[in-house]
Amino acid sequence: MSILNLYKQSSSPSAPSANTANVFIDNAAAPRPRLVDENGNVYTLLDSKHNDWHLSNSSVSSVSGGYASDTYLAGSSIVIPAAGLWKAGSQYKLSFDMVKTAAGVATPIITIRMGTLGTTGDASVLALTFGAGTAAADTGIFDVMVGFRTVGSGTSAVVQAVACCSHALAATGLVSTGASGAGIIVGTSSGFNSTTQTIIGASFNGGASFSGTCTLVQSELKGLNV
Repeated sequence: MSILNLYKQSSSPSAPSANTANVFIDNAAAPRPRLVDENGNVYTLLDSKHNDWHLSNSSVSSVSGGYASDTYLAGSSIVIPAAGLWKAGSQYKLSFDMVKTAAGVATPIITIRMGTLGTTGDASVLALTFGAGTAAADTGIFDVMVGFRTVGSGTSAVVQAVACCSHALAATGLVSTGASGAGIIVGTSSGFNSTTQTIIGASFNGGASFSGTCTLVQSELKGLNV
């Protein structure tokens, strides 16, 4: 039996000569087989464990009577294999339901967060603020799409987001949306550093006195730099 034994590399090897490529193992917590091409581009060799081009998560229980303060949405967090895999064109999508009691008339806020914790301790990269709710019980679904326009150090990274709340009441309840029963918010982040975070997720803040129940959160991420 033949065995190919590769030492872990703390950094990517230099670009090889023209028309060749080098295969190596990185030193991440879950080491990945990687390839560097003649132009210095580094790619992950995908398998069932390192299938990091399309990741997903989902909640496994309901959260009730909450969200009067900023609360991380269980099931919204996506963990990537290593920092630095975000790229222009990476896509994060989030959907969750919310059942509101008659309490709470503040502006609901969805905050997109990136960091290494998967909690509200992660930095806010973009906050999406809907019109104020009203004193009426309501049920709705929030859908959020986030796209990376640019990535990099310093303030190079920018994300664009569109969020929609579709709810049962035409103009009252969860959010003030006019007569359509759907509110749409568009937001662009300020520049930030995207080279250190390994987790993207979201929190929801219904505001003072808000009492809501969320039964299901689903999230997905695709288009990483692999």
